[in-house]
Amino acid sequence: MNLMKSFGAVLGILVVSLFLFQGCTSPTSSSSSGFLRVQVIPAVSSLQPSTADTPSSTFITVIVRDSNGNLVPAGIPVTITCGAGYLGEVNSTDLLSSITINTDSNGMVQVRYTAGLATGTATISAISQGNSGSATIKITSL
Repeated sequence: MNLMKSFGAVLGILVVSLFLFQGCTSPTSSSSSGFLRVQVIPAVSSLQPSTADTPSSTFITVIVRDSNGNLVPAGIPVTITCGAGYLGEVNSTDLLSSITINTDSNGMVQVRYTAGLATGTATISAISQGNSGSATIKITSL
């Protein structure tokens, strides 16, 4: 029985890891010349609205690949925008609706997204050298 519990725990971790790796929503991308894909991956598919006392946030990862499907090098600028909510650190006074961050050595950028006060759907978009991708996060009350 302990073997089954261990197997179930490992399988659960594997499923959660795969879920987070693939993203919680259906990210979209488009391409023109240059990079093949800009992929936006939220860590969760839904959040509760923030309150004055309790911000509700998650991380957004953007992966940028070249025309051959390889991760781009460090230093490529990516502009991330959100239609509802804010980008940046929760305790910072610099919460923004748009931010530009350079890719790291793995062709990625990561930013914290904080939900606004209202329910609805937040679209997180990223653009790099004319190519874009987006994903959505549902902001719902319990």
